[in-house]
Amino acid sequence: MKNKLTLILKKEIVLKELKSYTWVFGGSVLLAIAYVIFIIPHNIVPGGVLGLSIVANKLTGLSIGLLALLVNIPLLLWGTKVLGLKTGIKTAFSMVLVSFYIDVFSALLKNRIYVEDALVSSIFGGVIIGLAVSIVMNAGATTGGNDILVRILATKIKLPYNQLILIIDGIVIFFGILVFEDFTMAAYSIIAIIAISKTIEYYMKKSLKNMTLLVFSSKNLLIQESILENKKHTDGILKLIHYENNGKLILITRNTKKLETVRDMIYKIDPTATITVLESNNELS
Repeated sequence: MKNKLTLILKKEIVLKELKSYTWVFGGSVLLAIAYVIFIIPHNIVPGGVLGLSIVANKLTGLSIGLLALLVNIPLLLWGTKVLGLKTGIKTAFSMVLVSFYIDVFSALLKNRIYVEDALVSSIFGGVIIGLAVSIVMNAGATTGGNDILVRILATKIKLPYNQLILIIDGIVIFFGILVFEDFTMAAYSIIAIIAISKTIEYYMKKSLKNMTLLVFSSKNLLIQESILENKKHTDGILKLIHYENNGKLILITRNTKKLETVRDMIYKIDPTATITVLESNNELS
């Protein structure tokens, strides 16, 4: 019976990972399409590694996807400890997809301008890029570039995350002004950056809602100790209540991305545990 439950659990984990990689694939392709249709034809430089690659493409003639990959690979190797191995692998998958499809779609469409108005293009492009990045992030990965660099710099420079992003994006836009000699491009780039950040913020807030896990297991004390010892992976847990009399463990979290991590941790300790997930309206501090 225990072996059967273990096999079912392993199957669920494999299916969950396949679903996760499918979302990473979809988000990465959508990101590439947004850049090729809305951003690259107008020489908009929306910060980050891809923005820098658009500038470098003008100087070197090398493809934007290839340039992005050349910058992202060392950043990923450098930042693997910050991201963690699992996220690092998914991020590498996303980076390769984005670079590959940007070059493929650019070659097919030949940088044709589909949206004549650069302002409209920067807004729509920014919103779609923000949506694509949110999809990839919700699947447990990043699209590379800025996110990795900022996480690394945050360990060295004592500045808020948002400020570091603004500084890096500002430097990239400045290079764009020097290379393209176009101050109007800078304005469109800032609009695109705002659209991207606001869209990501909207979808990230939407994905964070209070959830309650009811865990019934004979090993709840071990589960509780494991959660408390692994704060790095379970820091979304805001309340943890253990009832000795009926073997019930209650976990309340507003970080829904932590649910699967905690669920896997519980099943690893007790494959026979029963877990019920409920949406919670509790106000937590």
